[in-house]
Amino acid sequence: MKQSYTVGEVAGLLNVTPEAAAMLVRLVFGGERDVFTFQDLVLLRTAKGLADRRVSKRRIAEALARLRGELPKDQPLSAVTLTASGKELVVGVGRGRWNAESGQGLLDLGGQAPRPAVWLREVGAAAQRRDAEALFARAVQLEETDRAAAVDAYREALAANPHHADAHVNVGRLLHQRGKLKEAEAHYVAALVSRPTDATATFNLAVVLEDLGRVDDAMSRYAEAIELDPQCVDAYFNLARLYEKKGEKVAAIRHLKDYRRLTR
Repeated sequence: MKQSYTVGEVAGLLNVTPEAAAMLVRLVFGGERDVFTFQDLVLLRTAKGLADRRVSKRRIAEALARLRGELPKDQPLSAVTLTASGKELVVGVGRGRWNAESGQGLLDLGGQAPRPAVWLREVGAAAQRRDAEALFARAVQLEETDRAAAVDAYREALAANPHHADAHVNVGRLLHQRGKLKEAEAHYVAALVSRPTDATATFNLAVVLEDLGRVDDAMSRYAEAIELDPQCVDAYFNLARLYEKKGEKVAAIRHLKDYRRLTR
């Protein structure tokens, strides 16, 4: 199951040239790489945002290196934010904030700032989950009245927890409906990174791949959706239709029979 991006895909998703994407890769990872996970994309997008604000490459690289040293082993680097605030590079997770270069905690509402690693272990993960679930629930409600606001709420939930698979699936669906196919694809893939056996994300990814004209990739994903959920009737129908278009009538008939059996 594909759970990665190429350098070319990274460039497209970040809206930069392949050369600029390669430069960001070297900056973030210290050398050349060919394959990237969704978590890697979060890091690259963060580095791009800082570079766009004219933060020097040296400061970005040093801040990322220090961040890796501060994080517990079970806490992904993509779970934190890294932003420029005046002349400071500020790390945030949950309600914790500190200077990325010095490690100095920043005061919050007059309280004493905890050390970064302690905050991450004891507060960060729980706060992220709580905030993400609240924002996700709000986004679900907003879908009934204001889909644009729902998209924003899902994105806020993902900022709090980048591994929230349901939020990725739902925002992917809304973006897909609005014709933002590449963005939808990225969110469906991200959902599968977090939850590889998600049949809904797999089927939705197949549909967006078909809409993008990547028929063979779409057919592979439809087949995966059937493996994950043998009752996924729409996957049988879509596979039958695509096999028919390719002139593979035996395969088309086989899947159409399965579709009819399940819809009787």
